[in-house]
Amino acid sequence: MDDNSSRKNFPRGIAATDFNRRQFLEAFAAAAGFAAAGGCAHPAGRRAGHKYAAQLYSIHKIFWRKPEWCLDGLKAAGYDGVEFAGYDNHDAREIRKYLADGGLSGMGTHVNGFVELKGDGLKRTLDFCAEAGIESVTTPHALCKTEAEYRQFGRDMSLAAEAAVPYGIKVGIHTTYDHFKVKFNGVTAWDTIFAEASPLLQQQIDMSNSFHVIGDGLLPLLKKYRGRHYSVHLKENVPSATATLGEPPTDGGPMVPWKDVLDCLAAEDVAWYVVEAEAIPDSLAPLNDSLKFLRSMAS
Repeated sequence: MDDNSSRKNFPRGIAATDFNRRQFLEAFAAAAGFAAAGGCAHPAGRRAGHKYAAQLYSIHKIFWRKPEWCLDGLKAAGYDGVEFAGYDNHDAREIRKYLADGGLSGMGTHVNGFVELKGDGLKRTLDFCAEAGIESVTTPHALCKTEAEYRQFGRDMSLAAEAAVPYGIKVGIHTTYDHFKVKFNGVTAWDTIFAEASPLLQQQIDMSNSFHVIGDGLLPLLKKYRGRHYSVHLKENVPSATATLGEPPTDGGPMVPWKDVLDCLAAEDVAWYVVEAEAIPDSLAPLNDSLKFLRSMAS
């Protein structure tokens, strides 16, 4: 990237005290103070609707071969934005142009939090996203070995979330199977990560891998951490033939209870519903058919 390009200056250091952490947390708590009430009801002032984004890894075999064609197809299907998982050596200005030409928002990107959301990697990531027009950064790489390591990871990602505030960028963690399988004294790795985390640190709940492990615990999970769901991943319980939402799993397992999930999400302040359908990564059809399914459920 060109060091002379226009971008926001990175704050000095990333210690919580440099960002007036108390003010950030108080403001956040005021917006999310309804969490203890239970149920899916949301207070007045909720976001007016949500937007749909396509996870680009779902079409990773074709996207970078013909990005303009893919973005045009997603836009025509009704998507509002996309979530990246790598940039195929394209710089931030090229990414911004692709998005502008396609009429889509850069809803987010997936990065390796252990590398790209710490130290110098954090500055590079935030600078890139600010220039590219990407509004959230999520790490799906969040597996540790010990309880202490999970707690530290939560603290490290909290510092990243606070450092991202001046950029207007959200930072979060994506769920994996192990986050719910691994427990320490009965507490899941997921709850361990967030035990000491800043309220600014977002949770990107993957409906498939969460439901696959915790089943009926999915809705309580969404309710437990209100105010942290800037985006959620909508994916069918694996495996299924095309991974299209609403398609029964091929192993006979239970389907994600989409009506209940969508009713609960509708009461939350979720900005983005990210559609993930990776079984046929050289076709737009599963992504586009999944969006039709979601809209039919909302009608």
